[in-house]
Amino acid sequence: METFYGVLKTRLDLENFSGLGAQAVRQDFHVTVYLTGLESILTETAQAQFDARETRHPQTVNRAVSFNAIKHHTLDLLSSNLDTQPLIERLTVLFLTHPTCARPQCCPPRQKTSARVLLDFHRRQKKHCY
Repeated sequence: METFYGVLKTRLDLENFSGLGAQAVRQDFHVTVYLTGLESILTETAQAQFDARETRHPQTVNRAVSFNAIKHHTLDLLSSNLDTQPLIERLTVLFLTHPTCARPQCCPPRQKTSARVLLDFHRRQKKHCY
């Protein structure tokens, strides 16, 4: 649940809503939740193909690529009266283009920042946006 919350926060890009009112913020939130669910449904076949491959490191669908592709093809997918199968196949090909590798222990431990360095950053270097 926490990772899904992190994904939503990243995708919403909290500073850049489509409007200024509370209704616009709610709409952006619900659209993001809907598109994320649609993404998980549409990427199943591509992920199954990645799971079937024998590679050194397990591969997964790149979520940035898949979300961007779905975002740009949502209207064609949902509002068209034509057969959606060719569009879904095109999306699957896009999902397979740039996989991400899941490497174990790839993240080195973070270095602890001293209080003096943090204070200097917040006083002099951080750019405040209002």
